[in-house]
Amino acid sequence: MTPASGLAKLLTATWQRQGDAGFLLAPPDEAGIEERAIRDDISDVVFRFRWMPHRELRTDTAALEQLGILNPTRNEAALFRDPRDPSGRHCFLCRENIAECHPLEELVPLRLAGREYLAGANFAWIELNHYTVMSAEHVDQDFTPDVLKAMVELHRRTDGEFRVLYNAADAGATIPWHLHFQITTERLPVEGLAVGAETAYAMALRRYTVTGGDAAAAMGAIETWEAKDPDNHRVNVLVAGPVAAPVVHVFGRDRRLTHSPVKGLMGGFEMCGDLVYSEPDRRNEFEGASAAMARQALEDVRPAGF
Repeated sequence: MTPASGLAKLLTATWQRQGDAGFLLAPPDEAGIEERAIRDDISDVVFRFRWMPHRELRTDTAALEQLGILNPTRNEAALFRDPRDPSGRHCFLCRENIAECHPLEELVPLRLAGREYLAGANFAWIELNHYTVMSAEHVDQDFTPDVLKAMVELHRRTDGEFRVLYNAADAGATIPWHLHFQITTERLPVEGLAVGAETAYAMALRRYTVTGGDAAAAMGAIETWEAKDPDNHRVNVLVAGPVAAPVVHVFGRDRRLTHSPVKGLMGGFEMCGDLVYSEPDRRNEFEGASAAMARQALEDVRPAGF
């Protein structure tokens, strides 16, 4: 097991190495990113709008093969596909599939809350040092006490440098049949929300400070929300803040409210105040960035009763 003092360095060094190897769609200094930071007078949160054109290549198979990110001679017949996926896609998070499809990808093994995980640099990254941390076994994207323990443990083992973000199925996660979460070293806008100001935020949000190893209050709120309507209620969860007392941010979600007209799919990064655009036909939305627009995007997917 990598010591806490070294895990953050290992992850940041590996992410840099993946950029040098050509596995990332674009290194940060070549990605053509534009950013607009806009303060919301109601919550005092500084929302972040980003134009990230490199992400448009993430579904371009020919471009990915040409760049060497995707193996052009992969054996499609050997790839595991979850039978529940109506698209018939192979699972992008299974270790054997990664080895066959993405030979440049380096996986960092982790053991968190008694489960084996693998951290892989997200080639279509949204944040600096953006990793997808996936279960080493193919299990469903369900939020359990052990998942929360793993998130808090990873945050602490990186000395608080990496914040950890969970997207539920039908609430940002596009691979609902393989357990995973996202990590990044970038501070997310919602982290600037003042203590006790949750009601000023445009999204349904509760926050819980974890002292010692006890995250029971956060888990209780999650379980209560999901039990009200098991078919539709979901959560996005962020673990961030001081390493000695991490803060669990719980965003109430409803699978019937997944998209905003001004943004499209609203996942965990959007819940945290990052609105990322890459599609040419959505350039106008980025150009029109405003605090009111950010609030509207969050309010469009805010469920009642959380």
